Amino acid sequence: MKRNRFVIALGLLAMTGAVLQGCGGKDNGNGASSPSASPSASASGSAPAESSQTPQEENVTLKVWGDLGNQAVLEEPFKKINAAFAAKYPNIKLEYDFAQNDQSLNVALQANELPDLFWVQGDKTAKMGEMVKNGFLMDLTSYNLDMSRYSESEKTYCTVDGKIYCSLPSFFDTNVVYYNKDLYEKNGIQAPTTWDEFVQGLETLKAAGITPITLAGKSEWDRAWPIFAFAPAFSNTALKAAQAGQGKLTDPTVAETLQAFRDFVDKGYFGKDYLAQDYAAAQFAFTNGKAAAIIDGTWSNATYVDSGMNLGRFSIPNKVGKKVVQSSYSNFMTYAVSAKTAHPDQAVKYIEFLNSLEAQQILEDAVGLVPTLKDITPKDEGVKELAVFDEAGVNIYSVLTALSSQESNTADVFMKDVIPKLMTSAITGAEGAEILDKAATYPAQ
Repeated sequence: MKRNRFVIALGLLAMTGAVLQGCGGKDNGNGASSPSASPSASASGSAPAESSQTPQEENVTLKVWGDLGNQAVLEEPFKKINAAFAAKYPNIKLEYDFAQNDQSLNVALQANELPDLFWVQGDKTAKMGEMVKNGFLMDLTSYNLDMSRYSESEKTYCTVDGKIYCSLPSFFDTNVVYYNKDLYEKNGIQAPTTWDEFVQGLETLKAAGITPITLAGKSEWDRAWPIFAFAPAFSNTALKAAQAGQGKLTDPTVAETLQAFRDFVDKGYFGKDYLAQDYAAAQFAFTNGKAAAIIDGTWSNATYVDSGMNLGRFSIPNKVGKKVVQSSYSNFMTYAVSAKTAHPDQAVKYIEFLNSLEAQQILEDAVGLVPTLKDITPKDEGVKELAVFDEAGVNIYSVLTALSSQESNTADVFMKDVIPKLMTSAITGAEGAEILDKAATYPAQ
């Protein structure tokens, strides 16, 4: 590892506004080193429950929605997290269902029928801010949550207009190349140290009749992961400048990022059937040895470990060998409370528990994410491998979200228009950059 992973994570603080001021995971910081917070952190700043009983005594049921898109990864750890919570608060029953995706959340918002608690993406997108603006989320500030273990950037993730609205993030998300070590070694390939070595390895695999990288072309988010990984490697400086209003998305390095994705399509690096392939099929092609690699998020690490394959991981190097990776906080444990909950004090107990080392270590032991808090013990050496990079760079989706307006959602244009056209060789990288530039609203200088 070229740098200590916690020092590296300080790169999050250097990321521009939308990344940590305003996400593999999927639609779907550096932690403070102070001692672990107690799972039963004080809620003395809260209003009393509307009952003669205390929150610890009153028997209530909380409806909680989990992340449907990541159920396969999260189901077992959340069974353990919820069991530990139930042992601590036997009077609070959790009805925890993996029922939340974009569609179900939007339906619940339109009907104003949210569950008591549900997961949010913090400031990675504009969604949480919009829900706050429209009165859907409960302000947690008065509960005086113990945040002594967390950095300011982690607090910012959960903050809207100076108020806290969700449990805090404690893990780091990025995109990496997961690769089959046996296939790489058989073909004389090693984890690359430069972009040219990376491409040369893909050519070698293709010549051997092996799909170099499997891609879920049918899945809007999963087909985007290669660009999410390429963007900081190619155009980190240009994207930060564009977000600050000091540059444009027509910068040549942005076009180069998009063109690299199209080149992979044109050269056959994604195989023959990528357009018809969903995420499950892409993962299966990798784990059964038909493809040598897949570009995916750190959140999927456990899936590939559990396959039993000889698994390797590397961040994509740029042309001079520097590994600049997309960075954002994981939303696996960042939950908000509905403003309409009938049991606010009890719901906050669940928020407090998710903020605790006990709950976080359960998730780490099961999934193997990159921790941003020093007191979380990494699951294994594989987790350390995920954190081998030189710099935490921008998240292109967050940058494009920051350059969006009510009239033009630049991030949606990227996901729904530019990427599909690149994937079918309908536009060049330069043309894609022009489309994004026209859709963007740059901050005034």
